[in-house]
Amino acid sequence: MPTHLLTVAESTDYTKTSVHADVMRFIEALAPLTDRMHVSSMGVSAEGREIPVLVFSDDKRFTPEAAHAAARTEGRPVVMLVCNIHAGEVEGKEAALMLARDMTTGSLARLMRGATVVVVPLYNPDGNDRIDVKHRALDLDRMDGQVGPEGVGTRYTGAGINLNRDYTKLEAVESRLLMACYGAWNPHVFVDSHTSDGSLHAYLLTFDTSHTVLSGPKDVILYTRDTMLPAIGKTLEARTGMRTWFYGNFRDNADPTSGWETYPGLPRYGSHYRGLTGRIDILLEAYSYAPFKDRVAVTYEIFVEILDYAAAHGRAIVDLCERAAADTIARGLDPQPDDTIGVNYGIATRNDAGELVFQYPAYALMDAEIASWDMDTLRARRITGGTVTKWKNVFYCRFVPEISVRRPRGYVVPASRTDVVDHLRAHNIEVERATRLAGNRRCEQYVVLAKETTFSPDVGNKPRVETVLWVHRESAESPVAAEDWIVPMDQLLAHVAIYLLEPQSDDGLVRWGWFDTLEPGDVYPVRRLPGSAGLAPPPRAKFE
Repeated sequence: MPTHLLTVAESTDYTKTSVHADVMRFIEALAPLTDRMHVSSMGVSAEGREIPVLVFSDDKRFTPEAAHAAARTEGRPVVMLVCNIHAGEVEGKEAALMLARDMTTGSLARLMRGATVVVVPLYNPDGNDRIDVKHRALDLDRMDGQVGPEGVGTRYTGAGINLNRDYTKLEAVESRLLMACYGAWNPHVFVDSHTSDGSLHAYLLTFDTSHTVLSGPKDVILYTRDTMLPAIGKTLEARTGMRTWFYGNFRDNADPTSGWETYPGLPRYGSHYRGLTGRIDILLEAYSYAPFKDRVAVTYEIFVEILDYAAAHGRAIVDLCERAAADTIARGLDPQPDDTIGVNYGIATRNDAGELVFQYPAYALMDAEIASWDMDTLRARRITGGTVTKWKNVFYCRFVPEISVRRPRGYVVPASRTDVVDHLRAHNIEVERATRLAGNRRCEQYVVLAKETTFSPDVGNKPRVETVLWVHRESAESPVAAEDWIVPMDQLLAHVAIYLLEPQSDDGLVRWGWFDTLEPGDVYPVRRLPGSAGLAPPPRAKFE
């Protein structure tokens, strides 16, 4: 392999990882060698670094329009890989560059014949270039950190924002750029590459998908969880010997039979957000206690496996996503009173200081055997030399909403709230003027009963609180002005709009401070337009 086509990880025998300039040099060296790769930019980070986007297509369909035409006619899905969202978790970045090289100049050209492949190798460049040996340093007493390389970037952006808690509030410039890119490409499959620490287990990588089945188009989520990911795990192990399973941690690290539990079902996390969009989402978590070289290898190999699966099942994947979109639109055109959307998975409680806090319980889905280590190894928290042991467990990854709402026909946003409209559009949600609906209309509105705040964990390097409103919904005749805004529900991203606009949502605009001037007794200014079924009067009793 020519030296200029080796990644920094490869050229240093996996002792180091690349900075932004290394990534750009690699792309610049590869680009002249192929006409099957198109290089563009998502935009620039908060500190002015380019965020490259690479598109791979055997027949040079380098635009979203051309790629989706191939998807419709040939069943060739669009697959997007995004790496380095947390810039201390660098396996995906190195593996994506290796994949780019091997698809275009090596033996993996088949991967871009079966799919249009969109790769963002370095999503968080500012955090990436803050390399320090202290970042993600191994600390087994706290079950934290990773084995190599010699220094990585930060978890957050240069501005101190956790991009994987930013999918609904879109506070970071990088989040808004990715949302625009996601909206333009509208990939059928999205792959998000991370590195996990936490419990000791015997998987080289764990994977996951959205689990908020009661909030988004469920068929896509269930297909990914029950069919696609198990199949990929089996073929990867058969081909490479690399063991994988669903992401999680032991509920009690002292007891490897205590249950295997995933993370909270909030759409501030990328996987749960994309579950609302009706597209396939795959979260990858390389095992941080394995050597860096092995983590890069398994990330690379599962990229290959995902792309091979997408090609082999392309027609089914494209049709599944199209059915989900059509179903969402049809439900929004004629919402029924029993069609509900989960918008809040949190159970309110109080800490010892009387402060409002929320727990997001995951409920049991199925029995499982989790591959980990013998008890002596677990007690000693050793990461080498143990005996692989299968522990009987329950897999906790089913989320049940505490608050659900009926699907509306649309939402009315006051004309003055252009900030809300701009934010919805940043999410690629369609918003239009209310001209065709102007006049007095039966609407549903929320009256604020109480207001509190709750602490927001791990959103960045600055403390953050969330606003919590307790509300009562009522029906009333109210005027809709032609200058108001309508958010119709007969659109692809209706579930995202519902999650953002409902005032009791656990990850909506209210929670992130967009309506902080409201006080008890006030009316929440965003009104709901019910469907025709919701407007029908109750039947009158007949007395003979």
